[in-house]
Amino acid sequence: MGKILLMGDRYTASLFRMMGSEAEVIEDPFNLNSEIEKARKREDIDLILITRDIYEPVREKIDSLISTQAKPLITIIPSPFSESKPMDVRKMILRALGFG
Repeated sequence: MGKILLMGDRYTASLFRMMGSEAEVIEDPFNLNSEIEKARKREDIDLILITRDIYEPVREKIDSLISTQAKPLITIIPSPFSESKPMDVRKMILRALGFG
């Protein structure tokens, strides 16, 4: 089983590090694309979690990458600083299977 990598704010990154996961602090959301490209080159990562507050400003650039990416799987999670919205689990599963 591969590793989980979180990309997000300092607070969320430190929480994931305490749980034993790797975490990258992203100060500028416009650097997210290059950070994802670096992580895609690593063979040991199976899942990339991106906090919503980092994702929202660059949504248009990242959505096409997320929808075509098979490994590692990339998904968006809420952070303490983002507005909470209900998750459509069915849509997430379909996207992960390549149907969404």
